[in-house]
Amino acid sequence: PVSVEEILIAELALVSGVNFDVMCFHSFKPVLALTEDIGTYLKSEKGRNTISGSRIVTGGDLRPRYEAAKQLVDDVCVSDIPLLYSPGKIGLAALIVANDNIQTKAKAKGNNDFPTIDFYGYLSHRFESSHSKEDCEKIKHQISELALMIGEIKDGKHGCGNHAIDMATLKNINKKLKKCRLWGRKEKSKSKKKK
Repeated sequence: PVSVEEILIAELALVSGVNFDVMCFHSFKPVLALTEDIGTYLKSEKGRNTISGSRIVTGGDLRPRYEAAKQLVDDVCVSDIPLLYSPGKIGLAALIVANDNIQTKAKAKGNNDFPTIDFYGYLSHRFESSHSKEDCEKIKHQISELALMIGEIKDGKHGCGNHAIDMATLKNINKKLKKCRLWGRKEKSKSKKKK
């Protein structure tokens, strides 16, 4: 095994090699930025058309969606999804899943006055001037696939370590990793001197 001192020396060399310029792009910032942008967008004429419901969406309506999306991003961070999609797409898909979950809960409680936000409509209207229609459709398709994946995280899919951990599979993986470590290590042979 590698000692902690050796790891620290290697980490220091790596970080100094990149001139201590370490930046992490995370999905929490896009969730916040998108929530603020959607709040502003929904006040415009086009934005009002993407809402179904009898009342206007306020910041208080966006707050539960934001909080639920943050919780989803927490789960996404310990899954394989960040390796497959960009933080911005993950943030938007988390907002979509959070919105759908909140809508389902509101309808189950009989609250039909709760406003529904069409995030795909937001995506189309917001970026139609800067992107082609084909690009918008391609992004919508990717976001809908990602939203389905995020919805499946609670079932323990996509490598999420927060839900439904199968201990038998985890033990099997650990055994395989131990074999890999042993395979790469060279044992020192103890040779006996003949007298």
